[in-house]
Parts: sequence; structure tokens; C-alpha cells
Amino acid sequence: MSLLDILLVLARHKTLIVRTVLVFSLLGVTYALLAPEEYTSEARVVREAQQEGGGLSGGLPGGIGGGALSGLGISLGGAASGLTPQAFPDVLQSREVRLAVVRDTFRFPDAERPMTYVEYMSQPVGTLSKVLEYTLWLPWTLKGALGKAISGTPAPAGTTETGELKIPTEEENAAMEAVGGMVTTSVDEETGLMTISVTTSGSRLAASLAESFLNHFTARVREIRTEKVRERLKFVEERFDEAEQELERAEERLAQFLERNQNPTTATLQFKRDRLQRQVSFKEQLYSELQSQLTQTRLDLQRRQPVVTVVEEPVPPRQRSAPKRTFIVLLSLVVGGVLGIVLAFVKALFEGAEGTGEEKEKLDEIQEHLVPARWRRKPSAT
Repeated sequence: MSLLDILLVLARHKTLIVRTVLVFSLLGVTYALLAPEEYTSEARVVREAQQEGGGLSGGLPGGIGGGALSGLGISLGGAASGLTPQAFPDVLQSREVRLAVVRDTFRFPDAERPMTYVEYMSQPVGTLSKVLEYTLWLPWTLKGALGKAISGTPAPAGTTETGELKIPTEEENAAMEAVGGMVTTSVDEETGLMTISVTTSGSRLAASLAESFLNHFTARVREIRTEKVRERLKFVEERFDEAEQELERAEERLAQFLERNQNPTTATLQFKRDRLQRQVSFKEQLYSELQSQLTQTRLDLQRRQPVVTVVEEPVPPRQRSAPKRTFIVLLSLVVGGVLGIVLAFVKALFEGAEGTGEEKEKLDEIQEHLVPARWRRKPSAT
């Protein structure tokens, strides 16, 4: 096929090409104008990789070895938390972080008062949304209803001793899924920066959601990183209180013995006095070791607090991130033009095949293999 043949096909079917371009252009313009506006707010943090644990197991203040308490049944190991900086994007999308975010209060563009994201998602839908839900969005509505029927009744919301919910309710689960789809993360392995992006319908709402995610993410990371240290601190505090009480009791027993026996002369009394003094000395050593350990553990807990450093705070974006109206219109023009040209050549191919006997036989064979019998065009009677 020469270039003139191609141009001839395009010229003969210019009406088909123009109509296809106009249809796709109309669809593109309609979508670009009706698509909801979206805004993206970003925040950047530095993932600080800290060396875990081992600092207290190597030795205690004052030259006391870290294994000095092992004979007493006291194990004071390292503070490895099991959390690496590479896991931070997963922590951001964790259930704990998203649940804390949906319980925060925000000001929504289409709401009269500030409310939590759970309350916003639980609002009754408008008439137009209800009509669309059972017309254009009917397949998705049926899919959601079928999913609820298969999954069954959700677990009831449990509460802790303070009354705080620990199992999300059905409304909270829906809100968590919604905000989870709004946030994305990207990590630059060279610089160590992690970018948190939140996309939603309002400029200020996007910044507020990004700030909420950032705050709860930072708190969650710190909680995970210090979990082992806090557990060990609690353990050392309990052992320290016990050692203090035992030391007081040993000192009281020694004091009572010395009051009754100021000048012990018999071997039995001297042996009992020495035994009470050894018990006091042992309790004093244990008390001193645990006191040093308690101080060191508290310092270690404070040292591990700053884990995430915020490099760039989220701010309300000035320009929308979507829809890109110009790009959508240009893309619809290109798609309409390409599809129109393809349809023009297909139509020309079928028209040319009907003109010759050999090509007509090939076309009939293609129809025999691909087109059902009831849809085939019957040959005209001569």
C-alpha cells in the first residue's frame, strides 16, 4: 500500500474520523469538567536508623558487670525493638495509625461544623448520591452488599479499662479504608527522606490529614521503638522496690538484734550477728546495682525518644493535583483520532474485500470462524 492509498482511505472516510474525534472530545471535556477537584499535601521526614540494645548488657555504672545480676535471676538484656526504618511506610498504613487519624477532628469543605472522619463518613447521603448509587454505581453497590453478606456481622467494638475502643466499629473500618486510600509514601534510599502524600477534595483538609498522619505516625514509631525499654524499666522498678523493702527488713532485724545483744560474747550470738550483717551487705549491694540500673534505663528511654525528624511540614497546596483538564482533553483528542483512523481502515478493508471474488471468499471464511451463524449476513439472491 502506497502513501497515496493511505491518504485516499483517510479522505474517503474523513467523516467517520471527524465524528469519532468529536465524540471522544466531548466525552473528555465532560469528564474534565465534572471530575471532582483533588489537592495533595506533602510532608517529609528523615528516618533515623539507631543502633539497638546492647548498651546496658555490656556493663553497669560504677564498673559493675552486666552479668552481676544474672545469678539473682534478673535478666536485663538489650533494647532491640525489631523495627527497622524500612518498615516505616507499613507503620504509616497500620491499623493503629489510621484508627487514630479517623478519630481526629477536621473541617470538611462541605460540612457546616468540624467533625471526626468517622462522623463525616456516617452522614446520610444526598438524593443525587442515592440515585447514582442505584443507577450508575449499581454494580459496585451490589458488590459491597454481597461482601457484607459473605463476611457476616462485624465484631462488636471492645473497650479497654479506660473506656477507649480497641476494636474498630463498622463505621470506623469504613473510614479507615477511605483514609488509607488517600495516603501514599515514597522513600529516597540515597537521602533517607520519606515523603508522605495525602490527596483529598479540599486544600486545607489535605494539609490537616497529612499533619494528623504525621503526628500519629511519629507517636507510633516512638512507642514501638521504646516498647522494650519501657517494659524493662517497669521490670527494674519492681525489682528495685522489692530490693528496697528487703534491705529495710534486713536492717531492722540487725538493729533489733544489736539492741538486745549489745556485747555478744558467745559464739552463737557472734555467728548470728555476722549472718545478719552479711544479709544487710548483700541487700545493700543488690539495692545499689538496681538503683544504677534504674537510672541508666531511664536515661536510655529518654535517649530513644526522638526517632523521626520532620524535615518539611504539610501545608495547604495552592494548586489542585487533579483533574488535569488540559491533559484529559488532549488525550481524548489523540485517542479519538487514532480510533477513527483504525475504523476507517477497517471499513475500507471490508469494502475492498467485497469487490473481488477471492477476497470475498476470505471474508466469508473469517465470518464463518468468528461470527455466529445467526449474525452472518445472508447472500443476496441474484
